[in-house]
Amino acid sequence: MMTIKARMLKNGAPIELFRFVFLLLAVHFRVSGALYVDKAALLAFKARVDDPRGVFSNWNDSDTTPCNWNGIVCSNVTHFVTFIDLPFLNLSGTIAPQLGGLKYLERLSLDHNDFMGKIPKSLSNLTNLRILNLRHNSLSGDIPLALGTLIDLQVLDLAENKLEGPIPESFSNLTSLSYFNLSNNQLIGRVPQGALLNFNLSSYSGNANLCVDDGVGLPACSLSPVLSPSVSPVRATSSLSVVQIVLLSVGLFLGFKFIIAAIFIMRWMKKDNKIEINLGTGGKIVMFQGVQSVPSSKEMLEALRKIRKNHIIGEGGYGIVYKLEIPGYPPLAVKKLKICLESERSFENELDTLGTLKHRNLVKLKGFCSGPNVKLLFYDYLPGGNLDQLLYGDKEENVIIDWPIRYRVALGVARGLAYLHHGCDPRIIHGDVSSTNILLDTDFESYLSDFGLAKLLTMNDSHVTVTVGGTFGYVAPEFAKSGRATEKVDVYSYGVILLELLSGRRAVDEDMSDDYTNLAGWVRELNSTGKSMEVVDKNLRDTVPSVELELLLEIACHCISLKPQDRPTMHKVVETLELLTETGMSPAGTSMRTSIETLEGSVLEAVKVSLL
Repeated sequence: MMTIKARMLKNGAPIELFRFVFLLLAVHFRVSGALYVDKAALLAFKARVDDPRGVFSNWNDSDTTPCNWNGIVCSNVTHFVTFIDLPFLNLSGTIAPQLGGLKYLERLSLDHNDFMGKIPKSLSNLTNLRILNLRHNSLSGDIPLALGTLIDLQVLDLAENKLEGPIPESFSNLTSLSYFNLSNNQLIGRVPQGALLNFNLSSYSGNANLCVDDGVGLPACSLSPVLSPSVSPVRATSSLSVVQIVLLSVGLFLGFKFIIAAIFIMRWMKKDNKIEINLGTGGKIVMFQGVQSVPSSKEMLEALRKIRKNHIIGEGGYGIVYKLEIPGYPPLAVKKLKICLESERSFENELDTLGTLKHRNLVKLKGFCSGPNVKLLFYDYLPGGNLDQLLYGDKEENVIIDWPIRYRVALGVARGLAYLHHGCDPRIIHGDVSSTNILLDTDFESYLSDFGLAKLLTMNDSHVTVTVGGTFGYVAPEFAKSGRATEKVDVYSYGVILLELLSGRRAVDEDMSDDYTNLAGWVRELNSTGKSMEVVDKNLRDTVPSVELELLLEIACHCISLKPQDRPTMHKVVETLELLTETGMSPAGTSMRTSIETLEGSVLEAVKVSLL
């Protein structure tokens, strides 16, 4: 800089020096002014929101930049706001139209809150927006027509609100969409032609008055014939006599009575065949007392007799699971074990482990029934299904599984396993950690279930030798070879769970190369050549800072090591994940992030070292 100014002065060109300084000042004030606009827009948004959890506690007017505020991510280069990520925070109020001034915004995620009012038309000014997720709020009114101009949108989710009116015709221009959902609103009219017909019925279900010309499975749009008021209906003349009419009426009445009687007799004869749970005689029901009251044995018996096939919510190798509803009590999940030696052992294992354990990430055993004909286990019913259904379920059940949800599941499973391995005496090996045995509630909190293969380790035991069990793709290699089980077999299975959360692939995926039998083997090969990031789902790579993905991938690769001694303990895994939370790197629960540049260097190394 001094050389340039000296040259200008030497050449007698003070006017050039003035222009140079002016240019620097102009750039400075342009950036400062843009940051001020971004900050002002966010403060206007904050002023309209009720914040029961104190998420906006560090949104201060005195800050020079909003880049360090909770839920805000800025560009490393321009420092403009690019992400607003505030899901699952119980926020309420209205969405400020000033957000339309954030012209560099790429992601706006306010899903699973309670925002009301209309969607601001000004959001159509966000020409760089790629993800707009306002799912599960109380938004009302028409969908703004101008949103159809956001041609770079890849994800548009407005499901589970109270939106009315037609779908804007301009939405046919949204050709970049890879995910689109307007289900469970009050929309009417015709689905526009074009890009929206690429999505199936799940994107529109729950809108009874929508129709389509062709494609997604909704009713076809057609004009109902209307009887002209000038045309009078022709009165039919009857040629039947009075006696014939009376006889016909009596015959119809007697025939109807006969049909009704036949139906009741058939139902009575088939009644016993429909019973799913036959307790017989000599059985007993035991319910564990807790904070909440539990049904009496009489109430349980009455409810169990009413269980039918349509109450089935899951089925495994050792039993069938039903949903049991009793008026005045929370619903329960009932597991009916099959009659075999393995089921008998599974029943005893569940009672020995879950009967005495209490942890927020373990499914709660509420009671049991042991009889000569049947053995039942009663658990808290979890309406979120299991992780397998969340990741790979049918389109009708799918939601956007963004980073906060995945991280919350990973941390919950790790805490549950750490409690089994380090917080119990004797220690417990789960033995069958898989995506189908991880249950979820409506807030995506995870719960370990199915302790039928669990084993107890005393302080003096280094391992137990058992018949190899578990789910293919999750079983540690040394356990499959020798049947010697330690806590490290659960650590290996947890590593596979992390890979599923990162990749969106199953533990055993038919789409993988024939050279690899499972997901863990493929990732080990990629990791040996420095290409492990290729396994991460593309949507995550596009929307989540790479340093966060690298850290979770680092933990997973340690866990699936072929040598048990190289795998970390679950206690170390929990410490590492919580270290990410403490540094602001993880989005667990609150989706709070710091500026990307604070996530590199010493923090990355500290997390890696903590696994050793």
